[in-house]
Amino acid sequence: MRDESRDTTRCERRAGPRRAPWIRLGLALAGLWLAVAPSTLRAAPARGDSTEIELSPAGGTTFPIDVRGNLVYLRGRINDSDSLWMVLDSGAGGNALDEKIAGSLGLAIGSGGQARGAGGIVQAGRVYGVTLRLPGATLTNARFGTMPLDAFRLQGGRPMEAILGYPLLSRAVVRVDYLAHTVELLAPEKFEYTGHGTVVPLTFVSGLPYITARLTLPGGRAPIEDRFVIDLGSSQALILSESFVREKRVLDAVPQTIQNRGRGVGGQVQSLAGRVGRLEFAGLKIEQPIAVLRTTRQGTVSAYAGNIGGDILRRFVVIFDYPRQRMILEPNERFGEPFEADMAGIGMRMGPEGSGSVQVEWIQPSSPAAEAGLQPDDLIEGVDDRPALDYGVPGLRDLFRRRSGETHRLSIRRGDTRMEISLTTRRMI
Repeated sequence: MRDESRDTTRCERRAGPRRAPWIRLGLALAGLWLAVAPSTLRAAPARGDSTEIELSPAGGTTFPIDVRGNLVYLRGRINDSDSLWMVLDSGAGGNALDEKIAGSLGLAIGSGGQARGAGGIVQAGRVYGVTLRLPGATLTNARFGTMPLDAFRLQGGRPMEAILGYPLLSRAVVRVDYLAHTVELLAPEKFEYTGHGTVVPLTFVSGLPYITARLTLPGGRAPIEDRFVIDLGSSQALILSESFVREKRVLDAVPQTIQNRGRGVGGQVQSLAGRVGRLEFAGLKIEQPIAVLRTTRQGTVSAYAGNIGGDILRRFVVIFDYPRQRMILEPNERFGEPFEADMAGIGMRMGPEGSGSVQVEWIQPSSPAAEAGLQPDDLIEGVDDRPALDYGVPGLRDLFRRRSGETHRLSIRRGDTRMEISLTTRRMI
């Protein structure tokens, strides 16, 4: 419940001298997870972290978000910058800023070591004393890691100029309403929950929120209890780590899989995707979610079993109450919707600048796309008489996983040739 008093609320977290830094950021898009090394942030902020948050005089603020590909995008400013697109990410133990944006703002970028992404390793930097401005909320004296974020624009079709993680989430109660397209930030000391949602205890490792859950694989095996990170920055329902997949012989239980590829910091990574039986936690039962199965040690997902991401979280109003080490889930009207995977077999990215298209990056073998004659590097200019860019990459992914047996007309440019291709979706897992 929100107290409507008019006093300005300033929540401050201070500790002792600065430690040797190491930051962990996580962001998963199309099955990717990103880990950046520079500062360990635990359930309490790191030593020397004097970041402060100032909320509106009412002790809270609500502002619009854009949900795209199950990711939560919002608008904010860094120092005196123009408005930037930022992603809210509970799978990030710190904040991140695109290195080109940091350079254009004249920020002093210090050495940050290396950023280890899903596809490899790149050099990273860091900046201090940053002011983050959101509607009705200001974060001052903040730290940001700097790194290249262009790869996520190619996959998501939208600039991702900053990632907001633990430093923001730990200083406010954060309520994400996927259906209303809003985020609410509330002062922790004024928040009292009076609803009927499910309270899920959180534990923290390196600034990442973990829950204990039970996963049931197909084939009659006993449920497996393990720890999973709650990853608001993942577009997937569930990502299982390479070690979990190998040690629990997940591929023996989930023989029917399709390819899952994506591009992240350091390059491209390949995984498999398959349907598992059930995920249970805090009395909630998530039936037959689609899981991305990591089969390589390239990059990192979770220190434990894996990540619970946006395709599950979007079925709730999600309240992150880090100060009380809990999350509250209120099911919305999407809760009972079935989980679906790609039914076309097309890996996509944004087309070349100015092409007005979405580019085919790869084709799933023996898929509807392969049978229809689509080829890598084809440019999709239109779908069902609408420009492809009206959908965007996330919109087309959603379209091609909506239901089996739908026929779509694709306007294709292949080199200098234009053609129409008819594609009928088919459930492959």
